[in-house]
Amino acid sequence: MAMNTPYADEPKNFSYPSNIAKIPYASFLKIKKYAYDEGMATVGKQQNDAIGAFQDSTLMKNITDGLADRAQDIFSDGTGGQSLMTLDDEDAIQQARNRSQTLQNRLSMWGLIKPWADTRTDEQVLDSEFKVDKNWLGQGGDTVTMRDLLEQKNDAIDFNNAGYKQSYVDLAMPNEFQYDYGANWNNTFKLGTMALFADDPGRMAGILATGGTIGGVIGGLSTTLGKEDQLGTIITEGVKSGTEKAGNLFGVNSNILDPTNIVGMAGLAPNENAIQFFKKMEFRSFEFNFEFAARNKPESTEIQKILQWFKVGMHPVSQQVDGSGSGVLLGFPDVWVLEPRFTPPGKEGLMSEAGTDRPHPMMPQTKLCALVGMRVNTTPYGEFSTVFDGSIPLVTVSLKFNELTALTRSDFMTNPYL
Repeated sequence: MAMNTPYADEPKNFSYPSNIAKIPYASFLKIKKYAYDEGMATVGKQQNDAIGAFQDSTLMKNITDGLADRAQDIFSDGTGGQSLMTLDDEDAIQQARNRSQTLQNRLSMWGLIKPWADTRTDEQVLDSEFKVDKNWLGQGGDTVTMRDLLEQKNDAIDFNNAGYKQSYVDLAMPNEFQYDYGANWNNTFKLGTMALFADDPGRMAGILATGGTIGGVIGGLSTTLGKEDQLGTIITEGVKSGTEKAGNLFGVNSNILDPTNIVGMAGLAPNENAIQFFKKMEFRSFEFNFEFAARNKPESTEIQKILQWFKVGMHPVSQQVDGSGSGVLLGFPDVWVLEPRFTPPGKEGLMSEAGTDRPHPMMPQTKLCALVGMRVNTTPYGEFSTVFDGSIPLVTVSLKFNELTALTRSDFMTNPYL
């Protein structure tokens, strides 16, 4: 029996305003959405970075996929009909027949019944009732049919597939579009007095020799006193403590014995001779503010669908077969790609044909991104208002995306629009 796949037809993609990609001279933002696994396998595989390298590595994918499958098996619910829901219709029917046959064999072996042939149709098997555990504690059970379980699974599949019926949305370019590139040079290395080596190696050698001699004498003296005469150690510590106390009797001044403070009294400060080295590139982030004004009922419905499309996409996916959120493990939310586009004019300035838009020459595209923030303002003018059918005439939406990998120079070799 074939599974029902109502979302297999060609996707209809969102657009606001309607058909903006066909308007001559229009600049708009195409936001593409992918399921995480699909995005990694298609878009991520083409990226010239760690994600692309990982997707190309069969060994690494086999290891991680194997470990993930094992973890999913350990933490998945083996009761409550979950194992039956993982089957397709034909396998589920066959397993139900096998369960019935096993039970019949046991009862006939004990002499409780006579063997009989299973003449039920597939429809009758689907509607046959049986019990499943309510949970692993064994607190009762539920009477279900195989059809109930399969419909519950198909409902979850249909809901998830509905989120990918539209693979992208075309939105008018926001009034403000700013972007920046950040390079982190905060790996600070302090040469300090070692910089004297570069200016005057001989002088630096003399300083080290003199300092080493003084330090060696003091260190040797302390060691000797500590070993042979504990009184000497006590005296040494007492002198140190007494000197510090005398230098700051009332606890109101800084340490006068600190060389930094001493030279500071003369208006001098130590030169750290610090150098900043490159550390890493910062991840790019993009934040957009869109305005949605519904001029009629169909446009209001389209706006609601677009907002729901973003909401669903930024949340994690249930790994439970029935779509419930009680599982131990969750699948990653969807990933996104942002592509500013421009539509050249058609013949004699008329509407352009579909598919003639091109990458915007002045706006950056992105690699795979995560949607990390969404803010919907239903009162942009400071008061709440609706029209006759309850629709809100004007809604502003803020979306924030973070790129999943940092750019390197090699990325611009494969895509100059970054």
